[in-house]
Amino acid sequence: MKFDNERTVEKLQALKKLYAIVVLAIIGLFYTTSLDIYTYKYLGLTKQTIAIVLVIAYLLYYLYHLSAKTSFISYTDDGYKIVVRFYAIKPINPKKNSIEIPKNQFYKYTIERTLITEEVTLYQKNGKQISKYPPFSIKGLNKEEKTKLFDSLDLYVQ
Repeated sequence: MKFDNERTVEKLQALKKLYAIVVLAIIGLFYTTSLDIYTYKYLGLTKQTIAIVLVIAYLLYYLYHLSAKTSFISYTDDGYKIVVRFYAIKPINPKKNSIEIPKNQFYKYTIERTLITEEVTLYQKNGKQISKYPPFSIKGLNKEEKTKLFDSLDLYVQ
């Protein structure tokens, strides 16, 4: 079985850019037109207040995805190995990781959930030694993809 969340990552990146453009366009409209008269008259807010609220809302959206460690994930269990490739969606220098575990050496997996993050850690058994791989975030997967991932991993747990 193979899957990845490339479409989700593309949508997320496009939304970040779109929201930034919309916020900048609205702020640009406020400072180049006389919309501040209407916003103050009907909303009771000045153009500076609206601009600050829009920028803060955008930054919160952006920081949420950074703190949730939203990642691109490619998973395959075809052949004799389980292969997971992933990298965090960050603006500067995302570290690309790859985990390859032979199916007969896959030991277990754990799920760590917090308020914002959701991470999976894979373990490999090599003789009597158990190796722990770095966790990867599954926050960017939809419910169906998470079910596929866990069902597939459950097949190989020792």
